[in-house]
This record gives sequence, C-alpha cells and structure tokens, in this order.
Amino acid sequence: MEDACRFFERHLTGEHRAFLLARYGFWPAFSERARIGYAPAEGAALILHLMDRGYGGEEIVGSGLAVRWERDGRTGAGDHFRGRIVFPYLDGEGRPEYFIARATGETPAHGDRPPAKYVKQIVTETGPREPIFGAWSVIDGAPLIVTEGIADALAVLQDCRPCISPVTTRFKRERIEAAAACCRRAGAVYVVMDSEESGAGMAGAAKTAHALLAHGIERVYIGTLPRPDGIEKVDVNDYLREGGDLARVLAAAVPAAEHPGVREERRQAILAGVANLRSAVPRQGKKGGGDLEDLKRCMPSLSAYTGIAAGRRGAHPVYGSTHGDNFAVSADGETWTSFHGGNEAGKSGNLLKLIALEQGFLGDEGMPLRGEAFLRTVGYCRGRWG
Repeated sequence: MEDACRFFERHLTGEHRAFLLARYGFWPAFSERARIGYAPAEGAALILHLMDRGYGGEEIVGSGLAVRWERDGRTGAGDHFRGRIVFPYLDGEGRPEYFIARATGETPAHGDRPPAKYVKQIVTETGPREPIFGAWSVIDGAPLIVTEGIADALAVLQDCRPCISPVTTRFKRERIEAAAACCRRAGAVYVVMDSEESGAGMAGAAKTAHALLAHGIERVYIGTLPRPDGIEKVDVNDYLREGGDLARVLAAAVPAAEHPGVREERRQAILAGVANLRSAVPRQGKKGGGDLEDLKRCMPSLSAYTGIAAGRRGAHPVYGSTHGDNFAVSADGETWTSFHGGNEAGKSGNLLKLIALEQGFLGDEGMPLRGEAFLRTVGYCRGRWG
C-alpha cells in the first residue's frame, strides 16, 4: 500500500494540482499532506512498478489494486485504477490503508459505458477492508462532522475540523459500529450531507443520524447547507470552496432525535422489525430450515430494507443520487431496477444482489450474482438473519 501510494503521488502533476484547486479548493500543500496522487492511464503501470520492487502477481492482484482479465482466450492482468485521481484513506501516522479514485478525461471507458465517477479499491480475501475515512482526525471530546463524499470530507479536514465519512450517502450496516466508535470519542456529532432539491442528501443524513442514535450516540445533530434558489445541489465541498462558514451551519443544526426525517426512519425501522418477525415464523411441516428459501423468509422485504415503498423510486442505496430517483422498487416490493449512470438495461436484481453490492462482494450492479460473490452474500445474510 505504501509503495503504491508513493507511485501515485509521484505521478500527480502540476496540472492535476491545478485541477484539485479549481474543482475542490484543495491547496497544493493540503493535497500533499493528504497524499493525493494520480494513476497513469497505461494498462499495467502500477503492476510493473510493484513487480520491479519484488512483489509477486498473486500479492498484487490480492491487494485489490489490480484485476485479472480474459479476452478471446487470452488472460492477463491490469491496473484497477487507470487515468484517475487517487485519494488514500490515511491512518493516524499518515500511512495509506485503502484507496478511492476519481475519473478524469484520461480514464478509459469500458465498451459503450462511460467510466464510473468514483471507483474504490477492490476488496479481496487477502487485501485491506475499507476503513472509516477520517477516523484519524477524531479528537476526544471535540465536535465531529459526518459528511457524504470523499471531497466533502477532505474539504472539512482542510478547514481544520475533525471529520469522518461513509464516502457515499450513508455508512454500510457492517461499518456503522466502527463509525459509532469514532462518534463516542467525540463531543457533539454533526451530520451534514448534500443539500439537494430532490431531498436525497437529507434522506441520507436522516439514515445516518438514526443509525448513530440507535448505537447509543446521544448528541447527534443534523446541519443543513444553505442552497440558493435555482440551484439543484450544494455539497460541503461546494459550500467551503465558495467561502462558506461551517460554524454557522453547526450553530443552526437541529437535534437529530427531533428531526422529521429521523422520526420517519424510526417508523420504518419498526415496520421492518415487524415484517422480519412475521417472516421468521417457520412454515408448518418444513424440516431442516437451512435452505435459501428459509433464509429469504427470515429477511426483510426490499422495500423495508431500503425504505423505498413498493412501486416507487428513490435514491440508490449504494451509489446515492443527485435527483433521488435512480433506483426503482417493483410493485411487489421484492426486486429493483437501477438507473445509476444511465438508463441502459441489465441493472436489476433482488435484495441479495443489493446486499452483495453494499458489502463489496459484487463490484458492478450490471454483473449477475453467482459464484463466490453469491456464496459470500448468502453467508453474510445467514450470519445476520439466519
């Protein structure tokens, strides 16, 4: 990880630094401290670099920084990040623990599909798991900000305030306890997500705040960014880059327990619990109880799990949404169709597939859930609901 981070840092050019300043407001000195880098667009530049330093192919692929491919009967391997700005998750000593990378104009497309804006390091059996971004910044007893994206969190850190981030709209369920552990050390916790006309950012803030309250964090507040008329979306990075003062946002923050969005989350959680209890009642005459159908009966419906009513649209539970309508739940509340990244067909599934995406067992929602990804998903669900 350290060798890879240094490789990315060496390839960050003055042009990239100018982009980081213009787009995000990150001053060059801060970009250097944050160890932001660049992954060359060449197919195997990082692989060759790491091999020159004595790493084997299995180590490199196992790190989640490279992928194997097979085309026309030929096999090979290539860099996972290509033509992307790379942001490391650092520990308290400034060492990289994980990476996420943003697309640039040099990022190669995959067939007819445009490259995803952000791509995370692949989670493998031998590689690192995604930590809580910004956990190193938590100061005992001091206010802590929880915000949405990687650029938002970095902007808060540049503003000299402790900050953690799920690097999406909300923390995954298996990571909320780690996030709560950070919040327990802090003083007041302020959840400040995107301010959007669609309301998707506030919905994500409510989910995060509700989850923290459920884990015993009492001093949780929800802050709202001011959004001028005619502007669809303002995020924390936008607000700070334009000279906004977070102190005003924090001073006007509302206790999460009193927020209407959190109250709705609490209501949905109760409904999901009732549905789970009902589905857990065993069928008459069924023996064993260890097959997949039994497991599904113990799991909540897709609507209960996502909080999106049957036959309705909402923000994508994994990738989020600018307009809050890129994820459709079927009329029976059991299957979904995704419009994340466009309206192309093939991006659909059930609750199992959604969980596979959330947990990182499946890297692309256009892929079928089968093989090792399917087995890992079923194992996770059995541990949680079985």
